[in-house]
Amino acid sequence: MHACPATHPALPALFDPSLPNKPALWAVLEGRHPGRALVDDLQHPTQCLLRTDACLTYPGRQISQTFLEQAITRYRKTDPVWLVWPASLSPSLVAPETGQIVQRLEFFDCDPYSGMLEGLRQHLPDGFQIRPLDRQLIERCEWKSEMEFYCGSLENFLLHDFGLCLIHDDEIVTEAYASSIGDNLAEIGAITHEPFRGQGYAPVACAFLIQTCEKRCCQAYWSCDADHPASIQVARKLGFRHERAYQIYEYSTSQDT
Repeated sequence: MHACPATHPALPALFDPSLPNKPALWAVLEGRHPGRALVDDLQHPTQCLLRTDACLTYPGRQISQTFLEQAITRYRKTDPVWLVWPASLSPSLVAPETGQIVQRLEFFDCDPYSGMLEGLRQHLPDGFQIRPLDRQLIERCEWKSEMEFYCGSLENFLLHDFGLCLIHDDEIVTEAYASSIGDNLAEIGAITHEPFRGQGYAPVACAFLIQTCEKRCCQAYWSCDADHPASIQVARKLGFRHERAYQIYEYSTSQDT
């Protein structure tokens, strides 16, 4: 087993193109976000387990049981592992036992020109405006630390990713982010600040963000925990035409066990 640059040109072909949580994987493979890969052969790899610096960990489609277990053990010496588990893996392959399995949903195939989204954009409430995220604005955002975590740093987010805020009287109402971009997909998400929740502002902000995704030649993608009804409701209101369940197996570092 060998440590391998995550941007090795042979790695993309080792992963199923229908993997869940795909944008975060491809953001690493395309060099936008930091990550690490373990392979069986540095010159001609056939097996790979790739871990983003934000813990998400992806098995190659030809990975063996032995390689999977050894690679997880190696990563866990220093870092947590959140193993994204696709249904397309061999039925004989079993995820190592863990005390935490997170049920997830992903949403994809959204028409940026749908009447639903056009309506949300055309009914921006009076006194509200959309402002693109920049360094000064993100310093005021609740998800500042999340962007540092998932993108490697704020600088990396501002260089490779994008977002916007719904603003009222210079107060941030909703933050909306495209925080992982890869293989022409952009994973989007949003948070509305406490005083404004329950008033439908997140779909409005996301409708504008999806328009920005289209201008940047990428398609919007959404994922969330299956027990997060507010996030699910927003995704469905945005009109994603496909919804799929998957799992993440969470492993703590060996030092924590």
